[in-house]
Order: sequence, then structure tokens, then C-alpha cells
Amino acid sequence: MTDQHKLFGAYDIRGIYGAALDEPFAKNVGYAYGHYLRPQGGGRVLIGYDARISSPALKSAFIEGVLNSGNDVLDIGISSTPMAVWYAAQAGFDGGAVVTASHMGKQYNGLKLYAGNAKPLGANNGLGEIRTKVEGGTCSGKAAKCGTLSTTDIIPEYVSFLLRHVRPERRLKVAMDAGHGAAGPELVVLQKAAKHLVDFILLNTEPDGNFPKRTPNPLDEGSLTELSELVLREKCDFGVSFDGDADRAIFVDEHGELIDTGLMIGLIGGELVRRNGGGKVVYDLRASRAVPEYIVSQGGTAIRTGVGTQFMMGSMKEQRALFAGELSGHYYYADMYATDNAVRTMLEAINVVARGTATLSRLIEPLALYSSSGEINLRVTDIQDTLGRLESGIAGGTKEHIDGLSVNFDDWWFSARGSQTEPVLRLTIGAVSNDILNERKAQLFEIIEAK
Repeated sequence: MTDQHKLFGAYDIRGIYGAALDEPFAKNVGYAYGHYLRPQGGGRVLIGYDARISSPALKSAFIEGVLNSGNDVLDIGISSTPMAVWYAAQAGFDGGAVVTASHMGKQYNGLKLYAGNAKPLGANNGLGEIRTKVEGGTCSGKAAKCGTLSTTDIIPEYVSFLLRHVRPERRLKVAMDAGHGAAGPELVVLQKAAKHLVDFILLNTEPDGNFPKRTPNPLDEGSLTELSELVLREKCDFGVSFDGDADRAIFVDEHGELIDTGLMIGLIGGELVRRNGGGKVVYDLRASRAVPEYIVSQGGTAIRTGVGTQFMMGSMKEQRALFAGELSGHYYYADMYATDNAVRTMLEAINVVARGTATLSRLIEPLALYSSSGEINLRVTDIQDTLGRLESGIAGGTKEHIDGLSVNFDDWWFSARGSQTEPVLRLTIGAVSNDILNERKAQLFEIIEAK
């Protein structure tokens, strides 16, 4: 396996910049991507890039490849992934791409590639063909007529669209931490445009690829400290932290305490169900049992699916759901081409909290009913063998195979699935009490560790 082959994942391209991931590679990917979208040329591709130091150079090389394939490019500059993907879809582009490594460390970079209508390209639908062309060495030519490059600023239009969805019934004060990532310029425009609706307090909005205050992952240890302190100092109603490309939203309540990302699926999903007089909500199979229970209590239908973009967007479209969410902090919206959008999620949280006098911590209480292990990552010798031993070693329960193995009992449940990239089993356990949780966790570990 070549080093470049390793860069192609299940849903994107990602690696450490400067080795296999370099400008010649990005140029080849751009050519292969453009050829995949429109083999005869004449198409339109949108591209944005995140705040990483290596992003401008990779972006320029990628654009050169797309232009050589005979397709035009619109460069929108520094951009969150949600903004780029939404605009490319609503403006009818043949595809949209973002140079980003999302929440990973500053030494990483990569590419997220989409076809028309915000369809993500993965290993089994497009990305594999692009990889084959890159590895085949057939990306160095030029079309008879190369494409043309243009630039524009789409932030005002994007923010205007987002503000259609915020309807606060009282004025809130909300802290937003861009983490020196791609969200910063968008949040600055949002603050000004929404000043008649919400008091936004901004943190770390200047894009800086060194990420001087925290890592691009808001769930890393210590990453929420500055935001939490700001929420307490300014007496904010809540705070939101965004990852490097702003497709993940992580919330802290009015006390500066982290809100479980899975429980936010229920809270936001319930808001959309209430507002639409019913509807379907798709949720991550790792989420607490309280999530589907809450959705149903609000008059909606809850639909369980696997982990990741392909499962989420696929289930949303198949079920015609309003909304979907997963534990990683990705939240998806049907009226945004089933794409995930962190800023939209913050606005929907404003709608929920501003509807009455209850605080965010009080509003989340009906969902905080059960004990959870969180996702536990266990290195194993053989993922499929381990899943088989778990299935045979646990008697009874309702078993599902949506994404790995899920087993549900009246008083406890678990999901186990394999990593896409390494021999790691990802295990999540829930129960009606901590005692039962600890007892069942020990039981599962005994099966997993058995020789």
C-alpha cells in the first residue's frame, strides 16, 4: 500500500501535511475529482479552505488540477465546510470541495469532496474512483479547454439564510468560540447581522493555523476552559464551541458545564418536531435511550441509524426526516440538503432556550435520565471475531446489526462497532443506573478480553 493510498479514508482524504499529502498530490486529486464530476469538462466546482497554514497552498494546487480537467472553479476563500457545501448545492454547482482536516491537529490537512446536491463522496461512491485515477498516474494532462477561476464572498448570503431560522421569543446572551478556525469570519458577520435578536460574545475569531488557544477539537481536554470561563464571567445563557471547519457544535450550559452531545440530538430534534407539528428525527445508535423517548414525547418519530455521514444523510433522505444527529456533535438539516451545520444548531438552541424562562441545564434534564459509558475505544486482534463473541456471549435482548452489533435489554443496552481505519472496537454502554452500567461493563470487558 502506497503512502498516498493511506490518505484516502472512508469519507474523506486526510493526513499529515508535507509527506504524501503535498501540493502535487492535491493537484492530482483536483484533476481526478473534476474528471469524475464532468469527464468532458464544462462543469462548475466550488472550493473553500480552512485556517490551517498549509491550506492556501493545497487549495491552489487543487484548483489547478480542477482547471486542467476542463472545469471552472469558484474560490470562496476561508470557509467552514457547512457554508461551502450548502452554497455549492443551492447554487447548482456540479461539486464542492473543502481543504480541511476538520477537528484534527494543526499538522494535518485533507480534502472533503462532494458531488452535486451536497452528496458526499466516500470510498464506495466516488472517492474510490478518484483514488484509482490518482494512483494510476493519469492526472497530469490538460483538457483541450481549461476551466476558468473566479472568486467571491458568500458569507453575507449564508448568514442571511441562517438567520431565517432563528426566532427567539426573548433576548439571550450567547458566547461563541471559533477556536481560531474557519468559523471566525462567519461568526463576526453573524454577530452584526443578528444584533437586534441576540447578544453574541465572540471568542478566537481570527483564523490562525497555529491554533494558539486550543486544538481544533473542542472535546480535547482543556479546550472548553476559556469558553466556560467567559460564559460564567459574562453571565451568558450558554456557550458554543466549533471545531476547525465548523461542522461540529459543542455546547456548555449557563454554568459552563459540558452538555452531552447525544442529548442535544433530542433537544434540537424535539424543537423541530414541535415547530413542524410532527416529523421524523434520525439519531446515532450510540445515543441514550432518552433521545428517542423524548422525540416521541414531542410528537415525533425517532429513527435509529449507524454512525457517520453516509448513514446519517442516507437515513434522512430515505425517511424524509427533518433532522439527524450523532454523538460527535454533527447535526443535520433536511432543509439544508441533509448536511450538517454547527451554526444552525446553535441558532436552534437559541430558539429552544428563548421560548420560555428555563435555562439550558433545566431543559436538558428530561433527557439526562440514564447512565452512559460514553464511547470506549478498545484495541482488539480481530474486530469481526470480537463482535461474534459478544453476540454469542450475551444471551437474550433485542439484537440489531445496523452498524456493528447493538443489543437492547429493558434495563441496559450497548453498541459495538469496528473502526474504519484501525483494529479498534468502539463500545458504548447505557443503563438505567450506574450500578447496572458498571456491572454490564465488566461483563462485556470479560467477553472482549477472553482469549
